[in-house]
Amino acid sequence: MLIQDNLFLTRSNPTGLGGTQFLYRVKDYGLAALTSPQEEISMIHWEVEIVKFTNAETANFEICHSTELADKTLKFYSDKSLNEFLLKAFQYFEELGSLEKMLAQES
Repeated sequence: MLIQDNLFLTRSNPTGLGGTQFLYRVKDYGLAALTSPQEEISMIHWEVEIVKFTNAETANFEICHSTELADKTLKFYSDKSLNEFLLKAFQYFEELGSLEKMLAQES
């Protein structure tokens, strides 16, 4: 079971191919974690994208491969390893949001 901290939305895979997507949000950044149907339980994995939200009120986002967290799609093969990553990512997003706010004030 994935942690519920900063969980913004849980929905069926938006591509229509089956599976579940968990969307986490911390300020303007977040994670989209997707698990697709698998033939065997031992094959289950999570594909995770770092995302940047384009609107403060909606779930619209763009995939963001320009953070220090990830420059590509990440794969996790257990809930435990993904939960550990989520906790670190939430901290990173808090700091990133604060830095971006400070830079915007200086401009």
